[in-house]
Amino acid sequence: MSKTPVSILQEMMVKQGMIPDYELIHDGGGRHVNTFTYRVTCDSLSATGTGRCKKDAKHEAAKAMLTEIAAHRNYPQLPAANTPTVSPPKSPFHSAPLPPKIANIPFVNAVGELQELCAENNLHEPKYILIQDIGPPHAKIFTIRCKMSNFEEDGIATTKKQAKHDAAKRMVDKIKSLMNKSKNKEDSSNSSITTIDTDTMNKNAEERYRTLIKSRKINLGLKLADYHTYWRDSLETDKRDKILQQLECVFPNEMIDIDYIIEDDIMEKISQLETILSEIDITINMNDITSDKYYVKSIQLNTCPLLTQFGMGRNNLEASWEALSRIIQSIKLLLS
Repeated sequence: MSKTPVSILQEMMVKQGMIPDYELIHDGGGRHVNTFTYRVTCDSLSATGTGRCKKDAKHEAAKAMLTEIAAHRNYPQLPAANTPTVSPPKSPFHSAPLPPKIANIPFVNAVGELQELCAENNLHEPKYILIQDIGPPHAKIFTIRCKMSNFEEDGIATTKKQAKHDAAKRMVDKIKSLMNKSKNKEDSSNSSITTIDTDTMNKNAEERYRTLIKSRKINLGLKLADYHTYWRDSLETDKRDKILQQLECVFPNEMIDIDYIIEDDIMEKISQLETILSEIDITINMNDITSDKYYVKSIQLNTCPLLTQFGMGRNNLEASWEALSRIIQSIKLLLS
């Protein structure tokens, strides 16, 4: 429903902190064909209107006042009744062109579409900001900005609702365009995989397989006596043989006499053992065991279950050497 001249004038004056003053200056004269005349005064301007009834006269006065204000302030003229609004050329209120009206196009809820797009892709919700509203009350043009992250799109229309939908539609088009570019780049990257050398792919697969083997857990449904056997069989034959050869080189079956061993030798041997077992993701933990008469050392491997050996001697050196000798023999038997 379009606004009447009286309501338009009222809104215009209220925004300026004043109200129109209507005065009935002719009440019809009592004849069978009565005519009424109103004078309206506002903002130091006055205008009159005549009609067959007071209501018509008041509207004509308001319409005349709007025309007077438009002429005084260089506003676009109020359009005639039942005629579409036509913006005057070179109007200072139409710095941005209005979007063309296209008939028989179904309405698309761009605001809702943008909301769903943000929810599906975990994006921040859009914000709508009124940037500008220019022109007289009967011919305003609104500019609303849609902001998402670092993106901004403006919508321009003769109503706030249309401007908001225009901004949302522009933002939807931009996001979809960016998503399509990202998808095309990903497809291009995937297609380039076919150009990778086959040997490189096999090498990557082998490394991935070894990583999985290291992290694989032993089935706890096995008997306790079979745990270490299952762990040994899970290792590749070449890897087991390599570890046995390294152990034999560093720790021969005929171990050196304890009389010729010093503490630095033991620490070096433990370091060498840690390096050898690191290839199968096994770590070493050495601890002191409390005893009143003897020195007791324990060496533990984090196999499943844990493999532990103890060494006892008259001093810390003897206990460490015996524990080291026992754990090496256990590893050799386990991997043989």
